[in-house]
Amino acid sequence: MRWLRLTALIGLVVALAGTVPAAQAAELCFPETGQCISGRIREYWEQNGGLPVFGLPLNAPNQELNRDTLEVYQTQWFERNRMELHPENAAPYDVLLGRLGAESLPADLPSSALAREAGPQAGCRWFEVTGHNVCNQQGALGFKSYWEAHGLRFDSDPAVRFDESLALFGYPLTQPTQYTNSSGDTVLTQWFERARFEWHPSEPDAFKVLLGRLGAEVYDPNTATGAVQYHSVSSPGWPYPLEVPLGFDIKEVASGMVGPRFMAFDPADHSLVVADNKANSIERLRDTNGDGVFDQRQRVADGFDVMHSVAFVNGALYAAEERHLWRLDDFGPDGRAQRKTNILDLPSGATDLYGHRTRTVAQGPDGLVYLSVGSSCDVCVESDPWRAALLRMPPDGSNVQVLASGLRNTVGFAWRPYTTELWGVDMGRNNIGADRPPDELNLIEAGKSYGWPYCYGDNQLNPEFSDPALCATPQRPALNLPPHWSPLGIVFYAQLGFPPAYQGDALVAFHGTGGEQVANQLNGYLVSRVRFSQGRPVGLQDLVRGWNQNNTIWGRPVGLLVDRDGSLLISDDFSGRVYRLSWTR
Repeated sequence: MRWLRLTALIGLVVALAGTVPAAQAAELCFPETGQCISGRIREYWEQNGGLPVFGLPLNAPNQELNRDTLEVYQTQWFERNRMELHPENAAPYDVLLGRLGAESLPADLPSSALAREAGPQAGCRWFEVTGHNVCNQQGALGFKSYWEAHGLRFDSDPAVRFDESLALFGYPLTQPTQYTNSSGDTVLTQWFERARFEWHPSEPDAFKVLLGRLGAEVYDPNTATGAVQYHSVSSPGWPYPLEVPLGFDIKEVASGMVGPRFMAFDPADHSLVVADNKANSIERLRDTNGDGVFDQRQRVADGFDVMHSVAFVNGALYAAEERHLWRLDDFGPDGRAQRKTNILDLPSGATDLYGHRTRTVAQGPDGLVYLSVGSSCDVCVESDPWRAALLRMPPDGSNVQVLASGLRNTVGFAWRPYTTELWGVDMGRNNIGADRPPDELNLIEAGKSYGWPYCYGDNQLNPEFSDPALCATPQRPALNLPPHWSPLGIVFYAQLGFPPAYQGDALVAFHGTGGEQVANQLNGYLVSRVRFSQGRPVGLQDLVRGWNQNNTIWGRPVGLLVDRDGSLLISDDFSGRVYRLSWTR
């Protein structure tokens, strides 16, 4: 509705109009959330109400996609709002507030609460733009008085003007109505563009009107009131349900394949191209009726040897099998590639049970092609520098460079959004215990070695070697992952479909443990969220689980791909399925 956007640029402002601070405010930290504020964010927070108006910070400043402008801004979330830095704007418009009241307006509010009112009521403030009154609930106490007494400070005058209140809270969007907030209190509630007012009559006068925790509820609804809660999702074709956090849903969107691994969207028509390493083929899936389910499948090519990954490079389809990197094009009416060009020959073969045959291809933000090649063994000194390494080359396959070495089997890698940082998941060695070594999440940097075969984990010397100096210089993991969980696919989330807290986090598919390594106490077999803070990983959280039911395995996640609507596609090479995880709340 047009009136919802009338104030999108009005009053989303910093405190003192025309005042540019001489120095940025120092860091102020809050042990309650473990987060800090500084610079213009701290100045804004302190000058415009502090804790009562904005609450505690929920995260560190992060590059985040704005759902209104689809632009990226440095953003910090608070319990009751979010703040965006806009250095392109002159002060006082270099900090803007989010419109969380409008964004979080519940879908189940009664129509009577949303309906335009007949007109002004005595003793209330009438807002013609949205057709709602703002009134007091008890004499001089209530929503009207609170709205009028608070606002952003545009000048040094302590009196609060109408435009300053409007800048802080925006127009009313509803009539007052009974609503149960995230703390479980059912109270009289009225929504505004950037706030939610709650009436708590049993509180002292100074606290009868409280602002709802919109920031916490929108930023990460699953943790707004404590630990993440999960719910089960069943489907007629599944032997057991899957579990996802409340607010998420998961459904099967493709089946009948043999071993789907890594996937890519064709930029020409948004069809889904899937590498199948058991059929040694490439399949193209289409959603012909727009319901989110792939109802048509075409064979693009077959006859490969351990086909594992596909990627579109400058519009062309690249496919990586064990021995070759291919480019496929000239697709016929039946979807088959009429031309298949060998871009690069790759080292192959295994010297023991643990030799790695998968190859992963992707195009980087620099336009170059990146290719991971796993080791030929569990622990050995390779004679071929392309083994246990990440390679980089132009799209024609010339001038191949070893970007990084000592990576035993980095099947999945991805670039952190809005940076040039390349991150990869690596599998640790076998046969030294069920509880070691950890698998790894690494920040992969050019010219660096990551330890294998000499070291594992935090540069611990492998028992096959005797010289500790071999482990003195390799890069340490950015995050140790659970031992033997076999991380495969990794993506960073930078879309709008999931709650904002997911932006900048990594999602990892764990293929699961082998029984011979963990005494048949199987673990993994899930998709996890790797939380990032200030650009570095800080911990794991289950995102999709349930493929392991008391050591009965019915699914093994492999590839992850974020769709344009923000949902997450997950391939499962054990059951031949593809799933779609969506935020539905």
